[in-house]
This record gives sequence, C-alpha cells and structure tokens, in this order.
Amino acid sequence: MANDLEARAHGLGRRHTKLPVLTWTLLGLLFIWLVVWFFFQRPTTEERLQVASFARALREIEGTYVAEVDREALYRAAMASMVRSLGDKYSTYLSPAQMQRVGEETRGEFGGIGVLISPRTDRVLIEDVLPDGPAERAGLEPGDVITRVDGAEVAGLPLEEVVSILRGEPGTQVVVTVSRPDTEESLTFTLERDKVRAPNIRWEILEDQIALLRVRTFDRHTAGDLRKALDEMLDQGAAALIIDLRGNSGGLVKQAVLVCDMFLEEGLILALDGRTVQDEPPVEAKPGVAVERRVPVAVLVDRWTASAAEILAGTLQAHGRATVVGTRTVGKGAVTSVLEMPDESGVMLTVAHYRLEGGLVIEGNGVQPDVVVGELPEPPQDLKRPEALQWLREKRAAAREQQLAKAVEILKERLARE
Repeated sequence: MANDLEARAHGLGRRHTKLPVLTWTLLGLLFIWLVVWFFFQRPTTEERLQVASFARALREIEGTYVAEVDREALYRAAMASMVRSLGDKYSTYLSPAQMQRVGEETRGEFGGIGVLISPRTDRVLIEDVLPDGPAERAGLEPGDVITRVDGAEVAGLPLEEVVSILRGEPGTQVVVTVSRPDTEESLTFTLERDKVRAPNIRWEILEDQIALLRVRTFDRHTAGDLRKALDEMLDQGAAALIIDLRGNSGGLVKQAVLVCDMFLEEGLILALDGRTVQDEPPVEAKPGVAVERRVPVAVLVDRWTASAAEILAGTLQAHGRATVVGTRTVGKGAVTSVLEMPDESGVMLTVAHYRLEGGLVIEGNGVQPDVVVGELPEPPQDLKRPEALQWLREKRAAAREQQLAKAVEILKERLARE
C-alpha cells in the first residue's frame, strides 16, 4: 500500500511539473496563430473601410429611404450583383432554396413523392412513377395529369415551380389531384413525402444485341450505377453500345472522369487550366476497362448536352473510342465550385476550364459530332405560347428518332464488318 501511495504521489508530482510546460506550449501556439492572423489574414485598412461603407449604406437605405425596404432582399441583391460583376455566365449567387436544390441534384436524392414529370402545353404529365415511392404506393400511374397540388392549380406553371411544390421534407404531406385520361376521372391523393432517388441510368437491349444506355445526369451515384449497368448488359450478350447523353446538362466532373476510364486503357482524359489549379497534373486513364475495345460504341448528343456529359462524349471521340452522333453540344468547358455561405446561401464560381485529348477546348466550342443528324429549325419567337412549345417538342421528338436510328445503323455496319 505504501509503495502504491508513493508511486501515485510521484506520478502526481510529474504531472504538476509538466503543467507549466503544457501551458507555455499552448500560449506559444496561440501567439503564433495571432501573429499569422495579424500579418496574413487581418483585413487591410481599405477592406475595413469597404465593409464599413457597405454596412452604413445598408443601414441608411433601411432607415431613411422614402419607402419600406426588405433588408434581406437588399443583402441578396448585393451578393448577386457582386458575383454577376465577374461577367462569367456560370458564376452565380444561390439563395438557400437554390443551394438546397443543387445539393439534391448532386446527391441524386431528395424528399418528394417519386414521380418524373414533364410539361405538355398546358398540362403537367407524369412520365414515370418511381418504384416503391409514395406515388406508386398510393396508386398514381404514368400518364396521369397533375391538375392541382394542395388545392392550387398547376397548369401553366413553369416545370421548376411544379417540381419545387411537389418536393419537401420527408414525412411532410402533400395533396395531389390528377386526371386520368383513360377514365376521365379526377382523383385526389394525400401523399407523405419520402426520400426518393430519381433513376439516373436506364438501359435496354435493342435489335442485333445493341444496348441503349441513357444517362440523365452525373451525380455522385453515376459511375457506380453505370458500371453495374454495363456488367449486366454485357452479361446479357450486348455486342455494341449506344450511350445517350441528349439533354444531359452535366454534373460532377469526377464522375465523368470515372466513366471515361471504363472505356480507356490509357491516355489523357482532361487537363485543367486556371489560377488555382495550375499545379494540378493532367488526369490520365488507368489500365483496365469495363468495356473492351472490340465492343463498338456510339454516343448520342444534342444542343442540350453540356459540361460533364461533354467530357465523356469528347474524350471517347478524341481517343477514337466512340462515334458521336447528333448535333453540336452546348460548349460548357468550365469547372465550377459551389461555396456554402454561413446563412445557407451559396456562391457558384468558375475555378477552371478543361482541355481534352488533342487540345480540344470545350468552352465555347462544344463537341462537334462525327455524324450530324437531327438539327432543329429555328424555333418560333414566342416559345411561351402553348402551340409554339408543342411545335418544338414534336420537332425534337422527330430529331431524337432520327439520331437513334442513325446510331443503330452505324453500329450494325461495324458489327457486320467485324
């Protein structure tokens, strides 16, 4: 017992002697941090004056302007104007609601009822009902036309607004009224929103074992889902592949790079140009592929194909790995970064531009197809008129049929030769 007490006393003594050392160490680290802040992060006099001037202007407008003003609206307008002054079409200020939407698109998951909708002149048509979602469980069907949401009419509203109304926190309720064209019934459903995930990858086997793979966007699940789909298609005997990127507005560059790597054994995928990425090495393909070169590939693109989708189309084309069919793409060769602000708003900033194999610059140029098919005529001046929208949809549908038929024809010829 004596020895135990002696040992404890000795240990306590050691801890007491170490305490001043620890204290001085922490004080030293604090001093270093303050020095760094003072010399490297402390606002300059000019910066302090600018912040003070902005705060005073906001205060004066709010307090003395002839009419009542909305302080939050002033703040958001100032933020938006600051980013807009960059003169960059991809850099923008995002409200908290817009930031939430960006996060949902990136994650590929959101709170909703589990339907894919599209506007048809003056109607909101349910194109598809997601498996095991609230809508399917309640009995909603593809082809139903949404007429009211929570009692308010939705006919004629922009698609984005209808989507925003239908989405919400999982567990909240929404009342949806639809008309069912076959029966001309009006049905009302009370749905509890749930976490849903829109299908990003869809595929089917067409004639002559040609597989058609549609990619809706590049979210964080795309590469994994696409790899699984490729394995399933090849297991079912797919001899050729069409990748449909029409209407794909892009998404995560990293996911596009991972997909490119599934088709290439080696070579450049992309190189970045920009002030903060000048030391970044070019992104090269790694050995090993998911789809052997003996499997011919065609890629479908149109005037709505952009960003990460252009990386995939342009890279496979530049390496001679795919024949690109359709019309010239958007030409968005910018890498954007989304910065979250403390008030849950955000700023989307262009941080780099990219080049593909052979020095191909996407920004402003787009991807020029190997085979141009389905170019659309000039649309009517007033696209908001229902008849003008219907005209555009019909022309686009006809063009899409022509593009798909041409891609199938090209791959049939390749298969016959090989």
